[in-house]
Amino acid sequence: MRNGGDRLRALNVPKQVEVELDANRQPAAVKTLDGVRTIECVNETWRLDDEWWRQPISRCYYEVVLDKGRHVVLFEDLVTGEWFVQKP
Repeated sequence: MRNGGDRLRALNVPKQVEVELDANRQPAAVKTLDGVRTIECVNETWRLDDEWWRQPISRCYYEVVLDKGRHVVLFEDLVTGEWFVQKP
């Protein structure tokens, strides 16, 4: 009998979120299920541009600390303009 334990599944799948930007177009707050959370600080930023020969991937990542001390990674899909959150 199979219990489905041998199936592949993605881990740490990004979830789409709404992000408020400051005057410099940097993330200032993120809307979560708990409400709007202020970003206390940005620890690191990086950009990823890949697979230009297939379907372009262009993202700007922000590793941030939210107002309750929670660490998350936000990224903006620079192709679509959508924002996502995932665990670091």
